[in-house]
Order: sequence, then structure tokens, then C-alpha cells
Amino acid sequence: MARYTHTIDTKGRVIVPAKLREMLGGVLVVTQGIDDGFLAAYTPEQFNTIKDQILNNSSTGYEIRKLKRDVLGASTVCEFDAQGRMSVPAFLWKHIQVEPGEEICFIDVFDKIEICSQAFFDESSEQEASLAEMDLSGYDIRGL
Repeated sequence: MARYTHTIDTKGRVIVPAKLREMLGGVLVVTQGIDDGFLAAYTPEQFNTIKDQILNNSSTGYEIRKLKRDVLGASTVCEFDAQGRMSVPAFLWKHIQVEPGEEICFIDVFDKIEICSQAFFDESSEQEASLAEMDLSGYDIRGL
């Protein structure tokens, strides 16, 4: 529903926006996102649903093995501290190429929260086509 920007501190912690904290119950499961440049954060219930779907597939296919490694294997439970911060491991910050002192964006897309660097968000926004230029006719979305 919204985009929020906060700075990562020297210990890899970031303040979770107050509006998000209110609805999340004090914990997020953070992992690599499907799209390059993004982390994905889920409530534990949301993440368990995704985990179950991945695990219900045979591991003979490369794609499922990669999903297991990159999504399940990288997942980290991040609890909020008394100041509303969560500590994200350095390997996940490195995955989206951010360092302490840099700004990141929390993007609430309803079924998860996407996290990316502010610089990546700004660059992507400039390079991506606008919605007006996209062919959305293949999706049954009314009222836009």
C-alpha cells in the first residue's frame, strides 16, 4: 500500500516502519526475492505457505532445487526489538548490494513486503516502462 524509506545502521539493523509494525506482529521472515535487487519479507504464516508449496514439489528439477537454496535456505526470522528495528544478516544486505548507512525501501505489495536499496529503486523507476506503456490486457483487472 505504500513505500517507506529507512537507513541501515552499522549493525545491519533497520527500523521497520510503524504502519507495517502495527500489522506484522513483531516478526518477519526475510529472504531473497524472486526479482534481482529485492529481498522479500513475509509474516511467518505467509512464509510457511510458500515453504509448503516449494516442498510439495519433487527436487529432481533444477528450478525447485534453486528455489530451495535461494528462498528457503536464505530465509531468516527477524524479530523486532523494542525500538522497532529488525536485524537482517549481512549476506542478505549484500544480496541487494546495500551497506550500513545506506537507505533502503520497504514496499508493501500486500502479499509480502519487498525490500530494495533506495538507489536501486530510483534507478529502476527511471528505466522501467510506465504502466501506460505496458500491455496489461492479459490480466483480468478491472477498475484501474
